[in-house]
Amino acid sequence: MLSAAKGILLDWDGCIAVGNRVLPTARKLIARHAGRVAIVSNNSTHLPCDLEGILAQQGVWVPRERIFLAGTEAVRHVALSAEQRVMLLSSARIGLYAREQGMTLVRRNPGVVLLMRDAKFTYAKLELAANALRAGAELVVANGDLTHPGPDNRVVPETGALLAALLACAGEAPLQLIGKPGPLLFERACAALGAAPEEVVMIGDNPDTDGKGAMSAGIKPILIGEPSPLRLEHLVEPVRS
Repeated sequence: MLSAAKGILLDWDGCIAVGNRVLPTARKLIARHAGRVAIVSNNSTHLPCDLEGILAQQGVWVPRERIFLAGTEAVRHVALSAEQRVMLLSSARIGLYAREQGMTLVRRNPGVVLLMRDAKFTYAKLELAANALRAGAELVVANGDLTHPGPDNRVVPETGALLAALLACAGEAPLQLIGKPGPLLFERACAALGAAPEEVVMIGDNPDTDGKGAMSAGIKPILIGEPSPLRLEHLVEPVRS
């Protein structure tokens, strides 16, 4: 599948990197297929240029034009909408990016609540966001992941965990989900590679986001890690019986 594919999409956290440390096997994989690789991740903390730099520092080259992240795509989506007053729950890095995109960030009376991973999420933010939704604000969410893998087999709380808290206070609310398993990141990556979905494979570790998301987009998934018997090493070195 890899040799025949026109494009290879790679997940980030838990697949090719843990704690932003690129796995040695992932370096080999990317080097072997460099011109056909794009990164498609539910990361909502960093910008594509940040991951480009992290990769470069570790001897790997993937240009930012082929790195698609749920956080920046969510900002892009909202910035293109008519609504200008946005309550953004995110990292400071994403907040700066949102302002650069012309977004007006507010704490009260927003038209949109834009939720992503926010390591400084507080009770006060929860109260403001929940009441904004109860007052009719639209909810846009970067991704629904509850956690992602961290170093030493620890879990890192993700956007979905914050979303659960928010909906527990605001009640069920309609929302737009930007990241995987939705189609947007897959579509953007295929366009950047100049490939049709059926010409592309997706390598990831999450059956729900990487597996089902890819299949819904018409892309062949290759799942690694539990419960799949495949490991990243099998995609670089031949499997020995």
